[in-house]
Amino acid sequence: MGTSLPYQPASSPRPGPARSVRWLAVLTLFASLAAACGGGPATARSSATPRSSGTAHATGTSPGGTAGAVPTSYCGAQDTTIPGAAAYLAGGPAPTNLTSVQQAWLEMQSSMVPACSEIVPDPPAVTTQNLTNGELSDADFQTWVTEDSEWLTLVEWAQQHGQAGFITYLQGGAGNTLTSFVRAGGKVVDSPTCEYPEKADAVNVTAEQMAGLTDNVAQDAGIVYVIAAVGPCTSTWTTADGTVTNKGLGGGQEGIEVDVTSASTNPALGQFLTKNAIWDRGDNTDSDEIMDQVGI
Repeated sequence: MGTSLPYQPASSPRPGPARSVRWLAVLTLFASLAAACGGGPATARSSATPRSSGTAHATGTSPGGTAGAVPTSYCGAQDTTIPGAAAYLAGGPAPTNLTSVQQAWLEMQSSMVPACSEIVPDPPAVTTQNLTNGELSDADFQTWVTEDSEWLTLVEWAQQHGQAGFITYLQGGAGNTLTSFVRAGGKVVDSPTCEYPEKADAVNVTAEQMAGLTDNVAQDAGIVYVIAAVGPCTSTWTTADGTVTNKGLGGGQEGIEVDVTSASTNPALGQFLTKNAIWDRGDNTDSDEIMDQVGI
């Protein structure tokens, strides 16, 4: 990125699933993620953060419209309900005789198997800036950008189909206003420019900053990501009784956030991101300092 754009005013509306509300940073989720996925312990760094000879301060544009790595054998031509899943997720008995596809989605706290057309990303181009001084390779940063677009696409589907449990799963176990809204029968629909970021930066953070971002759950230096959606765009929140509110961005406004992520795998998604902490401008001193440092 050649220039720094204005920051989103603290009073500005926030778009989309990752920018709609302050997300909780009570991160017992690191342990819950590992338990839910059956894998090793998650960390506050992206799994794609090996030391490499990547060029520091490399800037590029990731093309939009590229299909993600979601295995299409684990989705269908249309959304389908998993028999007995809703009752099970509400505390009832576990359903039996499920297919491997249904079981994979149920393990992620979803009561539906989504249509492929709804979960394969179709993001616009995103401008990227790698500020990690070789700690993260440019190729691995692009992998993160792809996985981020997959994450946002999955949350968009979930918030339109009453899948609050699946959203919580993708957040590593943390709840927030969005999950509460969906759990209460609400529906959120974002236009593409509210759903996806226009800009994404990767940046090193100190151990002290990481502790501040994760409420002391992670205390090692690592890499986080600063992303920005740019208005105008719409984020329409419809309550169960039909009340509609637009929480999108106006022309010239930006929704900026700092993401702390980890990666895991599931047969239905392949490798996917979990967003262990997401901070908007004004919600966390450490994230605000990082935004100032990056100048996105």
